[in-house]
Amino acid sequence: MSSAKKVLLVVYAVLAGFVLLQGDTAAGVWSFRLLSILVIVHLLETAVYYNLCKEAGGSLANNLLNVFLFGVLHVNELKAAKQKN
Repeated sequence: MSSAKKVLLVVYAVLAGFVLLQGDTAAGVWSFRLLSILVIVHLLETAVYYNLCKEAGGSLANNLLNVFLFGVLHVNELKAAKQKN
């Protein structure tokens, strides 16, 4: 896993922490809004890049999950792997 993906997981964890621990404060509300936007955007990315995930080989579910979590970071890895073949 790349360091960029690890940083993104930490960002998700921090935002989720704010939502859970500071729910009624401005930080909690904005964290929830940001997480909601990220979910919507990454769902759209998953739909847009479905065929790329399907063609990439390996587990389709794993590729879709990685696109949902990491978006363009994982798509770039899939495209790089596709160009090597």
